[in-house]
Amino acid sequence: MKNTGLIPEIANDSTPRKVSESALESHAIVHPVDTNALNQAFGGYLMSLMDEAACVVAFRHAGRKVNTVSIDSVRFWKPTDVGTILNIHASMNRVFNTSMEIGIKITETDPSKKEEIPVARAYFTFVAIGDDGRPVPAPAVVPETADEKRRYDEALVRREARIALGKKLG
Repeated sequence: MKNTGLIPEIANDSTPRKVSESALESHAIVHPVDTNALNQAFGGYLMSLMDEAACVVAFRHAGRKVNTVSIDSVRFWKPTDVGTILNIHASMNRVFNTSMEIGIKITETDPSKKEEIPVARAYFTFVAIGDDGRPVPAPAVVPETADEKRRYDEALVRREARIALGKKLG
């Protein structure tokens, strides 16, 4: 069977989708090969985990191949040691015609307190890709919870800032 890069049931359906329909929670472990000389995770390793998670969310939402366009506001809060189990949370923040902003947060779990401690976060922009390799419109996203609505509103602020900065820098 040929991989067309589509989820046939939704690829051409422009019906708005709930954030929960494409959200992702996954886990990874920090292996020695993923670390620096201090046995702490490379930032690039964490960025790779975030990019993969954002790709899955964008693909699930658009129902078709997607491509990374930009990464914003990458923030590393704490070093993460080898052997740490990471929790990866990713969800659609907002859709702007062909582009989609996905928010990613990585945490680690403190086994003694059973609470998640923030490790890193970033915002990824992806575009849905048509059969001709060009960007195509993606379905709107419907925020339902207060947190989803806040992230939806903040995504517009980040987008406007990116556009304004791009104009200033040329």
